[in-house]
Amino acid sequence: MLANYPTHIDEKVKASFDQYSTEAMENSSINLLFNVGDSNDYSKGYTSIEGGTGVDYFDEAANLADVDIAEGYKSVGLSKEFGWKILVTKKEMLNERDETTLFNKIVENKIPVLMSDINNFVELEAMKLLNNGFTTALAPDGVEIFGTHIYKSTGTTFTNRHASNIVAWEGALTALEAYAWAFVDANGKPVPFSPTTLIAKKGSSAAKSFRQTLAWDNKLQAATIGNVNIYNNGTYTLIETPFITSDTAWYAFDPRRDNALIIDFIQRPTLEERQTRENLTQVTPASGSFRYGSYLLPTTWYGSDGTWS
Repeated sequence: MLANYPTHIDEKVKASFDQYSTEAMENSSINLLFNVGDSNDYSKGYTSIEGGTGVDYFDEAANLADVDIAEGYKSVGLSKEFGWKILVTKKEMLNERDETTLFNKIVENKIPVLMSDINNFVELEAMKLLNNGFTTALAPDGVEIFGTHIYKSTGTTFTNRHASNIVAWEGALTALEAYAWAFVDANGKPVPFSPTTLIAKKGSSAAKSFRQTLAWDNKLQAATIGNVNIYNNGTYTLIETPFITSDTAWYAFDPRRDNALIIDFIQRPTLEERQTRENLTQVTPASGSFRYGSYLLPTTWYGSDGTWS
């Protein structure tokens, strides 16, 4: 009785889901941490810039200095598909005796579960860039995201993981600021930055210690976005997310500089056309496509796993 409703009913379900999906992705914590965007390129190439030289004084009789832009690693990111499906069985349809209740009502009851699972999947996958950043999540030079990196253009190095694995309550901010002011590009030219955003696991010992450190003047402002807590003292912003797995790890980056940790959606999660199987089960798939990775050298990120060395 519910198998032959007009197509526009499915269209309304799809429109509702897609709108919900768009809003959920816009409010996701990944937007606070990563370089999130949309792309039409299923396969996309990235080239990192490792510094430039050429700026100098000149007089009327002299030529301007030639600029030399040092290009680094080239990498290619491939998108991957993800999805899930809503099943409405023949039994469910037969149990629905009220002819005024349409098929989409059954689907709509399952959409929140589907959307929650998709959101969790995207956030868990993206957060592997941080959770595995000391081990298996790699930068373009083949080194873990938080480690000792090699500039391809000159062979010089920089280390964005604190060597002594300093814990959040043992001078982390001092170490962070010293590192940021001492940072240099591939040519050894100072390029200081300001890593003012801190990240830690929600409710972790690292997060609690950071809150105590940042609230020394009792001016800590608190806000909540979804399941993420955000604290700001006018200088630093602390983001506490439940998707960090370590109790002691902490991370920092400069939100005003290019973010090397990239998430590109080729297709935002969307509801597909309903299908009917041989056993008359109605299948409504939902799918998306994205890529994520450290496609550029993480020159504006810094981290510690927070354990004693």
